[in-house]
Amino acid sequence: MMRKLKYVRTLLLSLPFLLSSCETVVELDLPIHEPQLVVNAVINPDSLFTVDVSASRSPFSNDAYQQLSDASVQVYQAGQVLFDLQHMGNGIYKADTKPQALQHYELQVSAPGFPNASATSYIPAAPVITNIEAERAPYDPNWGLQTTLSFELDDEPEQENFYYIQAYRQDTSYIYERLYDRYISIGFLAPIEQEFSMEWRYFFSDKLFDGQVLPLTLNLETPPEKTTYVQVAHISKEYYEYARTLQRQAGGDDFGNIPTQVTNNIRNGFGLFAGYNAITLAVKP
Repeated sequence: MMRKLKYVRTLLLSLPFLLSSCETVVELDLPIHEPQLVVNAVINPDSLFTVDVSASRSPFSNDAYQQLSDASVQVYQAGQVLFDLQHMGNGIYKADTKPQALQHYELQVSAPGFPNASATSYIPAAPVITNIEAERAPYDPNWGLQTTLSFELDDEPEQENFYYIQAYRQDTSYIYERLYDRYISIGFLAPIEQEFSMEWRYFFSDKLFDGQVLPLTLNLETPPEKTTYVQVAHISKEYYEYARTLQRQAGGDDFGNIPTQVTNNIRNGFGLFAGYNAITLAVKP
């Protein structure tokens, strides 16, 4: 019996070496990449209408993305041209007009050698924030000075609503010596169905509180010399779905995860055309 067990063990140990010597080469006939327009625009009532236009590239290419300077970018509403956007350099197109809340817009983009691309989106109403209160939290040696911020989010009933919350402070770059927004983490103290986060933004929908008032309590690191800003944004469904699938794709290389295709609402192209409307609360030192 002992000899038999020893023989089986020896055979099993040799299997990886036998298997590693077997290789099969499979040649795939991949389709030729047909370049399409890549259009990205996230619009809101506080900023000028801005669109980024570039060309798609093959997933097997290491070339830099090509920003397009010869595109025609137009904004339509109810089938009528509202205005043309002008190229400002590096594939960025702008208008001297700001979008308006509760309005639907259609974006049409064309460029030589590419199929015409288009998309539609909507800017939702500003979020309704009430009963805002802030108080200094007890000093925590691990987190420093903190402030507890509480408020209520009044959700509009009988429609899908999507939101994100983010917090930031203005800081000065040591390299360029100019101000920039430095985003900070948020501690949620009151119950909230935070569905996912991405780039310091915490996204959620109203599926659990449709038409209700949602109480929110946040814990924020607040140094005594700087104002902390909390932005609550009401976002379009396209924005929510794009961020949700992009966050899932970021973990697509993890073992056991199924790769996710990022949501794309550009017809005959790639990218995102979405809207949002935000309220910013200032927590002063």
